[in-house]
Amino acid sequence: MSDNDQQQLQSLVLSAELNSENENLEQLGPIIKSIYDTGRQEAFLEQLTSFVRKKEGEIERMCNSNYQEFVHSVDQLLKVRQGTVNLKNKIIDLNYDEQKSGKKVAAKKKELIQTRRTQKNIDEAVETLQLCLHVLDMANRVQNLVEERRYFSALRTLEELQTVHLRKVIQYEFAKHMQESIPVMQNNVKNAVTKEMKEWLFLVQQDTRKVGRIAMEQMKLRQERWRVKTQRNPDLRSVSVSSPIEVVMNEENEFNIINNDQVKIDFRPLYQCLHIYEELGKRSEFKSNYEEDRKAQANLVLSQSFTLRESNEKGFEAFLQEIVGFFVIEHVIVHSTQNFRSQSEVDNLWDAVISKVVKISAESLEDCHDPELFQKIKFSLFTFIQTLEDYGFNVHSFTDLILTVFQKYSDMLKRKFSEDFHQTILEDDYMPMQVQFPEEYNAVVDACWFKEDHRISQAYPRTLPFSQAYPSCCLDIKNFVSQYYQFAEDDSRQYGYVDDIAKQTLDNMLIEHVDGVLRGKLQSTNISQIVQIIINLEYFENACEELEKLLKTKRSSHRGGKIKLKASDEFRETRKKAEKRIFELVNSKIDDFLELADYDWTPATFQNHPSPFLQDMVGFLDALINSTLYNLPMSIKTFMYFDTLSHLATSLRDLILSSQVKRINSNAVVNLNVDVTFLENFAHSLEDKNISDAFLELRQIVTLLSSDNVEEYLDPSTRNKKYSRLKPTDVINLFDKWSRDQSLLTMDPEERVKKRAMEGVVRSLRSSLY
Repeated sequence: MSDNDQQQLQSLVLSAELNSENENLEQLGPIIKSIYDTGRQEAFLEQLTSFVRKKEGEIERMCNSNYQEFVHSVDQLLKVRQGTVNLKNKIIDLNYDEQKSGKKVAAKKKELIQTRRTQKNIDEAVETLQLCLHVLDMANRVQNLVEERRYFSALRTLEELQTVHLRKVIQYEFAKHMQESIPVMQNNVKNAVTKEMKEWLFLVQQDTRKVGRIAMEQMKLRQERWRVKTQRNPDLRSVSVSSPIEVVMNEENEFNIINNDQVKIDFRPLYQCLHIYEELGKRSEFKSNYEEDRKAQANLVLSQSFTLRESNEKGFEAFLQEIVGFFVIEHVIVHSTQNFRSQSEVDNLWDAVISKVVKISAESLEDCHDPELFQKIKFSLFTFIQTLEDYGFNVHSFTDLILTVFQKYSDMLKRKFSEDFHQTILEDDYMPMQVQFPEEYNAVVDACWFKEDHRISQAYPRTLPFSQAYPSCCLDIKNFVSQYYQFAEDDSRQYGYVDDIAKQTLDNMLIEHVDGVLRGKLQSTNISQIVQIIINLEYFENACEELEKLLKTKRSSHRGGKIKLKASDEFRETRKKAEKRIFELVNSKIDDFLELADYDWTPATFQNHPSPFLQDMVGFLDALINSTLYNLPMSIKTFMYFDTLSHLATSLRDLILSSQVKRINSNAVVNLNVDVTFLENFAHSLEDKNISDAFLELRQIVTLLSSDNVEEYLDPSTRNKKYSRLKPTDVINLFDKWSRDQSLLTMDPEERVKKRAMEGVVRSLRSSLY
């Protein structure tokens, strides 16, 4: 028993108030309860017994010393004892009660402990169930997020589920199964976002043509705006659309191709899909799948069929719009994503597609034979090229197609105008053109670069040098150049090729269908027609010079150098052939007249007038010169005069020197002199000093045969002065013919002397020659 308990017991027993039976019972209760709780009942009883004995000893000692006090003490002790007994009984009762209460408390405590253990298990079960329910709820939420197309949130939820919540319940079988299902659920998210991406690609494919159409329409507006600016500022002519200068000036007119009133393309499905694949670590897989899908869509575009045979360009335009829209969308994707769609990948796809586009376009153009339709196709094609170039795509692969376009169009124009040229030249009347009114004259002047000629009468009707074919062909030439360069005006980059094709086509048309037809006409025997051809050819030569100037003004400003049409040389050569043909025809006419000549070289008398055939011939030549040849250039007429008169002189000389003429008498010489004089007078009437010597040889023949001093021919100085054109062999021939006709018996003395002189000259000449 502790000192504290002893002190409490002593305090309780020795209390002065102990006389009362109920006193300090309240204090006793807690002490007894404490003893009971600590299980020290026996120790308390022993202490209590010891305390009693001690008190009895004290009492006995006190009694021995003081009986009365002892008796009194005994009485008191008896009372105490009785109180103690009562107290003991109470303690026993209280102990019983406490024992009884303690057992109940212990039972309740045990029950409470079991209840608390059960409650703890329940709490743990509830907590576990809540964790499991939360896991299941998150799994359901993933599915709901997928259905709501909130794929990134679904992935984040799966990640949270896997890394946080499943770990708390991983000891359970369902959690293990769910852990194994995480990749499947991630794949479901991937499949869902991929499906949405496929749907987006399908919608984009449906809008591709619309995007391309809008992009090309915007480029047309830019082209028109730039055309207006270049008209206001000619210095900008060499600057094309999409050039840096034009781009800067067009900034204020920028237009969103993929987000406007007509079309709105939302790229979020693509970006979302890319983000999801990247989160799943499958970015390369998505890139590969996307590239394959776009290649398939590109091939689908390229598989479209269209024809230009029915003069309908709608299919071709739709095809180009599809291509433009496809690559505009690719351009946006390249510049709105990182490390997904590189420019090189798009360029590779572009190279693969563009080769097929060029092939398909070239094959389709084979079916087009309508110039107006071709104009529309060309405009669409160049708008297509400029649109894609504006988005940074390489369009150099279109060079051959561009050349094909221009060559094809020029061929169509060539066929059209060649037929016109051919028909015009064939149907020409080859007569000088007449205009009735000033308006008609002005129209001709404007059409054919005709310059005012003072030799032409100013009165109406007015006769022009050339025939109707010349202004008609010139007008066709101008129309060809105008239509061709109108066709080419939208592509300044290719002007070098344009100029070359235009020049080559013009050359071919002029050479084949103008010069060629005119050259074929030279077989005609109609001198008037040949003369008109010569005049027309001269004007066509001049037209070539003007046409070269026109082409120079049309060609691109950055190209220099001279433009030279081969047709000019061809016209010149044909004109020379035509001139030669005139000489042939006129000389043929001369020969026809000479065939009618009936010269009598031994007439009995002489005549005072020219030979009739010469009069007819000169009349013909005079009419020819003053009418048919009137409009010929003076240089040609001079040469023709000289050639014709020389041919006539040579023919007459050959006639007198002919072996068929055996003899010549003096009367024939007189008649020949009359004819030569007549011809000389005609030559002088032409007032051309270049032909004044055309009959000089005939004149020297007449002079020598009429001379009384024929020996002077043997004198070199005299011969060079008077008989320079006469060859010794011809003199021998003439003197022999004259001598054969003269008999010495019938000759007068002068003639006899002359005959002997001629014979002497002949002997001298023969000895010197042989």
